[in-house]
Amino acid sequence: MGLEDDKRIDALELFSPEVRKKIEEATRYPPLPDWPVQVRGIPNICLRSALFGVVQRGRRRAVKGELLASIKGISIRYTGWRLDQADFDVLLYALHLVSLEKSTKDHTRFTGKGFLRAIGRASGKSGREWLKDSFRRLTGSAVEITFEIKDQFNERSYTYAGSLVDEFYYCSDEGCYLLKINPKMARLFDAGWTQMQWQQRRLLKTDLAKWLHGFYASHRAPYPIKVSTLKLLCGSSYGRLSDFRSKLRRALHELANINLLESWEIDKKDKVHVIKRTSKPRS
Repeated sequence: MGLEDDKRIDALELFSPEVRKKIEEATRYPPLPDWPVQVRGIPNICLRSALFGVVQRGRRRAVKGELLASIKGISIRYTGWRLDQADFDVLLYALHLVSLEKSTKDHTRFTGKGFLRAIGRASGKSGREWLKDSFRRLTGSAVEITFEIKDQFNERSYTYAGSLVDEFYYCSDEGCYLLKINPKMARLFDAGWTQMQWQQRRLLKTDLAKWLHGFYASHRAPYPIKVSTLKLLCGSSYGRLSDFRSKLRRALHELANINLLESWEIDKKDKVHVIKRTSKPRS
């Protein structure tokens, strides 16, 4: 045990046993859940909100303390450059690599080229610069998420505050990264998480279809929801609801084509009804 550890122990002795316990719990490095190699695990909070939104090209903007749309029971305030579905792919695969390490304490090593190929993007110079920019956005963001956790005994709220990626190092000579996620992210899985079919997602062409894929994947039996509500939840930058509705129809058709949905319709009250397919998804 080093000198720093001794100092930390001495400092903890100044607090009551209850406070010491909370501090020790907050500074642990819990591992991420296990999931099969063909899927990607992600907290439902990332799938049921505008945290990773549908941002039109050229319309990405920086915000400060903005309250993002989310389902009931979740409150998200965000500071930084808005994140889109491409950034979501980066976080999704980064979490997958971290899960293989069985710990959130250490840095995960990978090459930029290999990472880009894994998420289906070109690994040339522009792709490598884009990946670095995405990591900058994930590292430079400040997210404050408050959510409710219910069990058979009680109901409590939990707040996560910090960046999604803690830090990263990049070696230009070797083209490799050392990346560390914020260990507190593991707590977000406690509020519920989803195993997303990775190959299904890679078949999708539009960002709206990708957002909907995550949203519906996180619900066992999706409930009818208004078109206007979906527009808010996905953080769409389309101004007119009619324009969004047109894009929505195409996106739902994409989900039916990859066999996530058995059927869908938009009724006369402008509510979207979907039925998920229960058979094995197409690989």
